[in-house]
Amino acid sequence: MHRPVLHVTQRMKRFLLWSFERGSIQYDVICVVILAFIFITPRAAFNDRPDFMRIPAGPAIRQTRDDNGRPVWIVKVRTEQDAVNRLKASLGGHVTISRTEPVYDATGTLVAYSIWIER
Repeated sequence: MHRPVLHVTQRMKRFLLWSFERGSIQYDVICVVILAFIFITPRAAFNDRPDFMRIPAGPAIRQTRDDNGRPVWIVKVRTEQDAVNRLKASLGGHVTISRTEPVYDATGTLVAYSIWIER
C-alpha cells in the first residue's frame, strides 16, 4: 500500500537532484520547464530593484537610502539638469551633487533620476 507513495517520492528525488541521463525525455522536460520559467516569467514578478531605483508613486521628490545607507533623492523629471535644479530648489541652500543615475520604468522609459548629494 505504501509502495506507490515511495515510487512518487523516489521520482521527485530524481527530478530535484537532476539524476536523469542527458538526452532522455525526463532531462529534456526539465530543461524545457527551466527555459519556460526564464523566458515567460515577467520581470515584475521578482520586484528586485533597490529602493533608490523605484519610481515614486506620490510626490515628485522622495528621499530614501541606498544599499550603503547614504541618503538618495528620487526626482521625477525628464532631464538630469531639471532634476538637479528641482532638488536644489527643494532643499534650499548650497548642495553639491556627487552622483546621479537615471531611473527607468518597466518599458525602458526615463521617468526620474536618483541623486546623491554632499552637504
